[in-house]
This record gives sequence, structure tokens and C-alpha cells, in this order.
Amino acid sequence: MTDRTSQPDQIEVETPRLPLSPTLPVSINGFGMDNVNRAETPSDLVAGPNEAGVKTEWDASTLDGAISWLSAHASYLRRLYHGMADIQDLMGGAGAAATAGMPSGVSGIQKSPLGGFTWAGRLTQKHSNLYTGTESGVLDLATRLEDAVEVLQKVKENYQTAERANEMTAEQIRQIFADVASGGES
Repeated sequence: MTDRTSQPDQIEVETPRLPLSPTLPVSINGFGMDNVNRAETPSDLVAGPNEAGVKTEWDASTLDGAISWLSAHASYLRRLYHGMADIQDLMGGAGAAATAGMPSGVSGIQKSPLGGFTWAGRLTQKHSNLYTGTESGVLDLATRLEDAVEVLQKVKENYQTAERANEMTAEQIRQIFADVASGGES
């Protein structure tokens, strides 16, 4: 794309003095209009360093790079998801929030992992809700990235199959030209 940002926003055209009416003293000395040839890409749409931007051409090597990137991030999120159990254990296990602040038989009120003060049970419940939402989100994102890897691998396979078909067709065309050049027919 040609950079045309140096062109002016407006185009001004001067004309000889043109009377608009023979009876009225009104005339035109020129006119101005928007320069529709001026092109500028908004800064938010410009690719940053090491970004592909609006690239629309892909080949097997760039698909491999995308697959590797997605796989690495999915793997990291899976490890993060499995490591989150340690956080839950530190907060008293999966059922701690459900029992915090509830009667526990002879000893009175069940203590929260955060203590026995009045708001500890409520804070434990809020933590539990946040933990559950985060855990669910991390698992969902990891699963979606893994699904994207699977789909991208199929796209790559289809791309390579099409490339092989095109290579065979190109070879057949070369053979036809070779046969014609040698005077034979195929």
C-alpha cells in the first residue's frame, strides 16, 4: 500500500473569476474539496513489533509457529489449573467455604480458614467464589486453546494436501510443455 499521508486533507482549486449570474454581482474564484486520495491507517490498527498484523498469506511454517504458540500457552494454563489445587488446600479444601460460619456441633461455630472473626466466613465464601470462577476460566481457556490447536493442525493438513495437489498439477503441466517442445503428444 502506498503511503499517502503526506497529501493534504483538502484540495483547493483556484479558477478564473466566474460570474454565477449576469444580473447579480456574485462570482466564484475557486473551490475546495476533501482529498479522498489521502490515506491514513489509524494507529490502533498498526501492528506492533513482532506482530503479524493484517497478514493474510500463510504457509506451513507460519501455521507451525501458530500451533506451537497455542500449544505452549495451553500447556501453561493446564499446569496452572492443576497447581491451583494448592491454593484451595491452603484455604481449607473444597468444602471450607460451605461450612465456614455454620454450627459444628458441640464447639459452636465452625472456624473459617481465615479465622473465627465475624466476617471470616463471608470472606472465605467470597474467596471460594473467586477461586471457583478463576479455576473454571483457566480450564475453559486451556480447553479452547487446545481445540484451536486441533483445528489449526487440520487446516495445516488441508493446506499441505492442497499444496501437494498443486505440485502434481504443476508437474503435469511441465510434462505437457516438455512433450510439446520435443514434438510428441501426450
